[in-house]
Amino acid sequence: MTLTMGYQTKNDFAAGAAASLKKTANEVMAVLGHQDPLPTDDLRDFLNKKLGDLAIQWYRKGFNRGHKERHAQTAKGRVPKTLRHDATRQFFSGGKRTVHLKSVLP
Repeated sequence: MTLTMGYQTKNDFAAGAAASLKKTANEVMAVLGHQDPLPTDDLRDFLNKKLGDLAIQWYRKGFNRGHKERHAQTAKGRVPKTLRHDATRQFFSGGKRTVHLKSVLP
């Protein structure tokens, strides 16, 4: 039995929410280049993990970009050619993740 709320039922709302989560998860996975199948349950947890992966990807790009920009602005190449750093951050909801960063100048 479904409860009616105006013109839609609770099942309609749940189906719409699930469809929205699936669409968002597919879009995030496309940006990451992942081909993982969507889980049938715990879609929100799956999406949170993928958003965390996306945040780490952007963090790495920012680290590399910062290294290159600093090298370009420094006289006589005082910036090391290779930078390594382990960063522990909370990239999305949930626990903290440690990311091993490495940037190498050309």
